[in-house]
Amino acid sequence: NRLPRVYQTLLDLQMLDITRDPIEVAPTAHYSMGGVWVRPEDHSTDVRGLYAIGEASSGLHGANRLGGNSLIELLVYGRITGRAAAAYAESLSAQPRSAAAVAQARAEVDGLLAADGPENVRALQRAVRDTMTEHAGVVRDEEGLRTGLAELTAIEKRMEDVGVHPDIAGFQDLAHAFDLKAAVLAARATLEAALERRETRGCHNRGDYPDMDEELRVNLVWSPATGITRESIPPVPEEIASLMEEVPTDGKLQE
Repeated sequence: NRLPRVYQTLLDLQMLDITRDPIEVAPTAHYSMGGVWVRPEDHSTDVRGLYAIGEASSGLHGANRLGGNSLIELLVYGRITGRAAAAYAESLSAQPRSAAAVAQARAEVDGLLAADGPENVRALQRAVRDTMTEHAGVVRDEEGLRTGLAELTAIEKRMEDVGVHPDIAGFQDLAHAFDLKAAVLAARATLEAALERRETRGCHNRGDYPDMDEELRVNLVWSPATGITRESIPPVPEEIASLMEEVPTDGKLQE
C-alpha cells in the first residue's frame, strides 16, 4: 500500500512478493545535499555566466534534506535562475569567448585520447565507489576517512597511467574518463569536508564525535586550490522561525 510501484516492479521481475516474503532493507546514498557553491539570490557561481541548480548546487538544504524538496528546488530555482541567466545574457553587448579556456579544454581531451597506459578507466571508477562506500558511508570516523583519503590518493596516482581507447562503438571510454575525474574531485571534497566536520549533525554521523558542535554550525566550502573554508550561516528570519516546530516521525517513511 505504501510503495505500490516497488511492489509491482518486484512482481514483474519475478523477484519477490513482499506481501509474503521479507524484503532486505539497507541504507543507501541517493541524494546530494552539497554541490557547486552558489549565491542564494540567483544561484550564480563565481564563474561569470555560470549558474547551477538542483543536486548540482549547494546551499538550499540544511543539515538534512526534507522529503519532497527535489522537485521544489528545481521548480523554484529553475524559475529564479532562468530569469537571472536570461537577464545576464541580455545585458551583454557581445558574447565573450576565452581562447585560453577553449585551448585548455581541447588539450585535456587530446591528452586523454592519447593516453595508452595499463590502467582501466572502469576499474578505477569501481575503486572510487568501493572506497567511498567503505569509508564515507552512513557512519564515519577519523580513521576510516583518513584511510579513504589514502586510497583516493593511490587511485589518483593510478589515473596517471590510464588508457582511453575509443572504438567502433564511439567515445564511451572518453566519457568514462571525464566521469572518473569528476568522481575523484567530488570524493576528495566529501572526504576532506567530512573529516573537518568533527561532530554529528543531520545526516552527517561521526561515530567518534556523536554530539553537535555549535562552532561547526557553518557551511564547509572546499576548493582544490585553497582546501576548506568555513562559511557562516545567518540566523533564520523570525517570520520563518516562528513557524518552525518539531514534527514526530513515528510511523512515517523517513529519508
